[in-house]
Amino acid sequence: MLRGPDCALLQKQAAALSDWRVRLGEPAGRPGLCGCRAGACELRLEDAAPDFVALRHGTRAGRWGPNCWNAALVASGILAAPRFTSPEEMTFWMASPYCRALGAGETPLPGDIIAVRDRDGAEVHGFIHLTEELSFSKNYLTAAAPYELQSPEAVYAEFPVPQACRPPGRAPAACPARSEYFRCSRPGRQDLPDEPVYAATEAAVSRAESELSGLALRWKTDPELKARAAEILDSAKQILAPARAEAEARAEFRWRALLLRIDSLLHQVSLI
Repeated sequence: MLRGPDCALLQKQAAALSDWRVRLGEPAGRPGLCGCRAGACELRLEDAAPDFVALRHGTRAGRWGPNCWNAALVASGILAAPRFTSPEEMTFWMASPYCRALGAGETPLPGDIIAVRDRDGAEVHGFIHLTEELSFSKNYLTAAAPYELQSPEAVYAEFPVPQACRPPGRAPAACPARSEYFRCSRPGRQDLPDEPVYAATEAAVSRAESELSGLALRWKTDPELKARAAEILDSAKQILAPARAEAEARAEFRWRALLLRIDSLLHQVSLI
């Protein structure tokens, strides 16, 4: 549910979610009816929001790991699964051919990624812009931090950026932190290496990623999965170590992406 003081605001937010859904290539959403009682209004978001947001809003992971950068990249269709994502992986994708930095004067669209960076350009936080009043964020990698539709001010209360340092492309040099906006698209298949070893390595990493993501998300709710934790972690390490050696020996874009993915997954192993 979306909650707010009036239906006009909630319908604006639902429309932004629906616009983002279409940009992701999902069927157009249909915002639900808004109702109010005692000055508090609610609107069903499941039919308007992108699938990942509708599934995850208000939920928590079962273990540490899935974090802000991962939430932004998975919600944007760049990464496949909830898990730990390193700041290096975030920087890599924002600088990739699939993302474009917004310049001064450009108007952010629903679904644009906001990268909060310090004065030296290091990643601090990542979240999704929807409207001036709404964003989507998982503020920390802890199990207690929810995936949440929340106001940008709530995000900036956790990761401060001065007001003058927030507009796209306009941060003064003296800013202690700044917001950088990126418009991204799903990675295509046109730049996949045409070699069997890549396909085999990527498939193995995807299997390990799926198992680790399931373990991180469902630790508290799936006793059977929890009982298999040691087996899953051991299997992931056996897969990821040789895959990393394979990826580290190559410099092409997709191999570099795979190497960063593997390093993030290895850190996820250490957090479970």
